[in-house]
Amino acid sequence: MLYKICGRCGKKIKQGEQCQCKKKRHKVYDREKRNKESAAFYHSKAWKELTKLCKLKANGLDLYELEINHRVVKGTLSHHIEELQNNKDRALDISNLIWISDKTHALIHKEYNKDEQSKRKMQRLLFSIIEKYL
Repeated sequence: MLYKICGRCGKKIKQGEQCQCKKKRHKVYDREKRNKESAAFYHSKAWKELTKLCKLKANGLDLYELEINHRVVKGTLSHHIEELQNNKDRALDISNLIWISDKTHALIHKEYNKDEQSKRKMQRLLFSIIEKYL
Protein backbone atom coordinates (compact mmCIF):
# COMPACT_ATOMS: atom_id res chain seq x y z
CA MET A 1 0.00 0.00 0.00
CA LEU A 2 1.34 3.43 -0.97
CA TYR A 3 1.10 6.34 1.43
CA LYS A 4 1.53 10.10 1.14
CA ILE A 5 1.89 12.97 3.59
CA CYS A 6 -0.99 15.44 3.89
CA GLY A 7 0.20 18.88 2.82
CA ARG A 8 -1.99 20.58 5.42
CA CYS A 9 -1.55 18.65 8.65
CA GLY A 10 1.41 16.31 7.94
CA LYS A 11 -0.43 13.06 8.70
CA LYS A 12 0.38 9.90 6.75
CA ILE A 13 -2.61 8.87 4.59
CA LYS A 14 -3.23 6.20 1.95
CA GLN A 15 -2.59 7.22 -1.66
CA GLY A 16 -5.87 8.30 -3.31
CA GLU A 17 -7.66 9.03 -0.02
CA GLN A 18 -8.61 12.42 1.35
CA CYS A 19 -7.26 13.54 4.70
CA GLN A 20 -9.81 14.18 7.45
CA CYS A 21 -8.39 17.66 8.04
CA LYS A 22 -9.72 18.81 4.64
CA LYS A 23 -13.26 17.72 5.53
CA LYS A 24 -13.01 19.50 8.89
CA ARG A 25 -11.73 22.66 7.20
CA HIS A 26 -14.78 22.78 4.92
CA LYS A 27 -17.15 22.30 7.86
CA VAL A 28 -15.52 25.18 9.74
CA TYR A 29 -15.70 27.38 6.62
CA ASP A 30 -19.41 26.57 6.15
CA ARG A 31 -20.17 27.23 9.81
CA GLU A 32 -18.16 30.40 10.34
CA LYS A 33 -17.57 32.15 7.01
CA ARG A 34 -19.90 31.06 4.22
CA ASN A 35 -23.21 32.81 3.64
CA LYS A 36 -25.90 30.52 5.12
CA GLU A 37 -28.02 30.67 1.96
CA SER A 38 -25.02 29.64 -0.16
CA ALA A 39 -24.15 26.84 2.25
CA ALA A 40 -27.68 25.44 1.96
CA PHE A 41 -27.45 25.59 -1.84
CA TYR A 42 -24.07 23.82 -1.99
CA HIS A 43 -25.39 21.02 0.23
CA SER A 44 -28.61 20.56 -1.78
CA LYS A 45 -29.38 17.40 -3.73
CA ALA A 46 -29.88 19.42 -6.94
CA TRP A 47 -26.38 20.92 -6.68
CA LYS A 48 -24.76 17.56 -5.92
CA GLU A 49 -26.43 15.97 -8.97
CA LEU A 50 -25.49 18.89 -11.23
CA THR A 51 -21.86 18.87 -10.10
CA LYS A 52 -21.68 15.11 -10.83
CA LEU A 53 -22.97 15.81 -14.34
CA CYS A 54 -20.42 18.61 -14.79
CA LYS A 55 -17.62 16.24 -13.79
CA LEU A 56 -18.91 13.55 -16.13
CA LYS A 57 -19.05 15.94 -19.09
CA ALA A 58 -15.43 16.96 -18.45
CA ASN A 59 -14.29 13.35 -17.96
CA GLY A 60 -13.02 14.44 -14.54
CA LEU A 61 -10.36 16.71 -16.08
CA ASP A 62 -9.58 20.34 -15.33
CA LEU A 63 -10.80 21.88 -18.60
CA TYR A 64 -8.89 25.13 -18.08
CA GLU A 65 -5.55 23.31 -17.72
CA LEU A 66 -6.37 21.12 -20.71
CA GLU A 67 -7.21 24.04 -23.00
CA ILE A 68 -4.80 26.75 -21.83
CA ASN A 69 -1.73 24.83 -20.65
CA HIS A 70 -2.30 21.60 -22.63
CA ARG A 71 -1.89 19.55 -19.46
CA VAL A 72 -4.02 16.70 -18.19
CA VAL A 73 -4.91 17.54 -14.58
CA LYS A 74 -7.60 15.92 -12.45
CA GLY A 75 -10.40 18.35 -11.62
CA THR A 76 -11.91 18.57 -8.14
CA LEU A 77 -14.87 20.96 -8.29
CA SER A 78 -17.53 22.72 -10.34
CA HIS A 79 -17.05 26.47 -10.65
CA HIS A 80 -19.86 28.94 -11.39
CA ILE A 81 -18.52 31.19 -14.14
CA GLU A 82 -21.14 33.80 -13.31
CA GLU A 83 -20.91 33.66 -9.55
CA LEU A 84 -23.85 32.54 -7.46
CA GLN A 85 -24.15 35.84 -5.57
CA ASN A 86 -24.17 37.78 -8.86
CA ASN A 87 -26.68 35.66 -10.80
CA LYS A 88 -28.82 33.22 -8.82
CA ASP A 89 -30.90 32.48 -11.93
CA ARG A 90 -27.93 30.55 -13.36
CA ALA A 91 -27.16 28.61 -10.16
CA LEU A 92 -28.33 25.31 -11.65
CA ASP A 93 -27.43 26.07 -15.29
CA ILE A 94 -24.89 23.50 -16.57
CA SER A 95 -23.72 26.00 -19.21
CA ASN A 96 -22.53 28.25 -16.36
CA LEU A 97 -20.30 25.55 -14.80
CA ILE A 98 -16.79 24.40 -15.57
CA TRP A 99 -14.96 21.46 -13.95
CA ILE A 100 -11.57 22.58 -12.59
CA SER A 101 -8.90 21.83 -9.99
CA ASP A 102 -8.33 23.69 -6.72
CA LYS A 103 -5.25 25.38 -8.20
CA THR A 104 -7.20 26.65 -11.22
CA HIS A 105 -10.03 27.78 -8.95
CA ALA A 106 -7.60 29.95 -6.98
CA LEU A 107 -6.18 31.38 -10.23
CA ILE A 108 -9.67 32.21 -11.54
CA HIS A 109 -10.67 34.01 -8.34
CA LYS A 110 -7.40 35.92 -8.35
CA GLU A 111 -8.41 37.28 -11.78
CA TYR A 112 -11.98 37.90 -10.63
CA ASN A 113 -10.70 39.95 -7.69
CA LYS A 114 -8.29 42.15 -9.69
CA ASP A 115 -10.86 44.35 -11.38
CA GLU A 116 -14.07 44.14 -13.40
CA GLN A 117 -12.23 44.06 -16.74
CA SER A 118 -10.06 41.08 -15.68
CA LYS A 119 -13.12 39.31 -14.35
CA ARG A 120 -15.05 39.75 -17.62
CA LYS A 121 -12.04 38.60 -19.65
CA MET A 122 -11.69 35.44 -17.55
CA GLN A 123 -15.42 34.74 -17.80
CA ARG A 124 -15.31 35.03 -21.60
CA LEU A 125 -12.36 32.63 -21.68
CA LEU A 126 -14.14 30.11 -19.42
CA PHE A 127 -17.35 30.25 -21.48
CA SER A 128 -15.33 29.65 -24.66
CA ILE A 129 -13.67 26.62 -23.06
CA ILE A 130 -16.93 24.99 -22.03
CA GLU A 131 -18.46 25.66 -25.47
CA LYS A 132 -15.53 23.80 -27.05
CA TYR A 133 -15.46 20.81 -24.70
CA LEU A 134 -19.08 20.37 -23.74
